[in-house]
Amino acid sequence: MPHAPLLILVHSPLVGPATWQPVARLLRGRYDVLVPSLHGIAAGPGPYAHRFAEAVKAAETAEATKPNAHHDKVVLVGHSGAGAHLPAIADALNERVTGTAFVDAQLPRPGLSDFDTSPPELREALTAMAEDGMLPPWSEWFPPEVVTELIPQAAQREAFLAELHSIALAYFEEPAPEIATWSGTQCAYLQLSEGYQRQADRAEALGWPTARLAADHLAVLTDPRPIADFLSEFVENLANE
Repeated sequence: MPHAPLLILVHSPLVGPATWQPVARLLRGRYDVLVPSLHGIAAGPGPYAHRFAEAVKAAETAEATKPNAHHDKVVLVGHSGAGAHLPAIADALNERVTGTAFVDAQLPRPGLSDFDTSPPELREALTAMAEDGMLPPWSEWFPPEVVTELIPQAAQREAFLAELHSIALAYFEEPAPEIATWSGTQCAYLQLSEGYQRQADRAEALGWPTARLAADHLAVLTDPRPIADFLSEFVENLANE
């Protein structure tokens, strides 16, 4: 009987792994789940896609040394900015990735930078905000009440904020690598917020299974059950193909 795949939940480089922990807790027991940390990488020098991929690969290699770890297959899941880096991560995992899920996430953008695929006003705003090539932590890009509204539970909000750090402007300027081996991977998309409607529409146009929830971008942290259910269904569908 084949072993269940390892689920690797990849957080946005702008935040920390705490964003995925509530979903991971719901999925564990049925699957082995890994939440690697990309913490601090986007605060340093590039190449960022390579460093993200190496960090995930190192975490997966360590996971494989645990007793009873039999993971011939991997399902990658990315939230927010992590989505653009999933092809490079899949490539680092030696083509063992059988499925890739994007949760309110950027889509792959081979040869293009984050700024290339973002509205011009975002580039202007972030460039103006930067000092000596560095941006303040993500939470400081908005009025304080924005994060409070997104994460109303105080302890949960404090844990999330504790993982934030400054971001190098160069992170948004680096073109994503072109990964030819990734194109055949089975994909799915889950939209949580209005800000990712365009990405969800593109995923749907590509023929990917696409679901939409009336939620918000940080529902992975505050309302994990529907997201865990979506990922469970995706994994089961992959097993039945």
